[in-house]
Amino acid sequence: MRKEIIIFMMILGVLFVAGCADNGVSEEPAPSTPAEGVDKGEIAGTGENVTEAEDDIVDVEIRGYKYVPQNLTVKVGQTVRWTNNDTVLHDVVGSGIKSEYLQKGEAFTYTFEEEGTYEYICKIHPWMAGEVIAEV
Repeated sequence: MRKEIIIFMMILGVLFVAGCADNGVSEEPAPSTPAEGVDKGEIAGTGENVTEAEDDIVDVEIRGYKYVPQNLTVKVGQTVRWTNNDTVLHDVVGSGIKSEYLQKGEAFTYTFEEEGTYEYICKIHPWMAGEVIAEV
């Protein structure tokens, strides 16, 4: 019986040490939805493919669970392109804007046709928020 207790304690100790060891995982929050193997469905809203010159496009990076820049001002008629640089899925939703889920490297564009303030979030990670002001 004593031998079984010692073996049990050794196994328990090994499991404890393994659980406390640094496994090289970053401190970035764990992804809530893996980017691979997701059926993204159709794009909803008024997003569109970009055909105008690159100078007319304002880029927003999605990285580190943030929209960078978080707030920006554009001219009415100007297009914003959000590009996901994270390894998890993100989207851009709010104030009439609705993207599909974006995997790493994918982008969504939206042309701001009316003056106003457009607030948006990532539905998967609602603490991620941004704002676009479209002015004449």
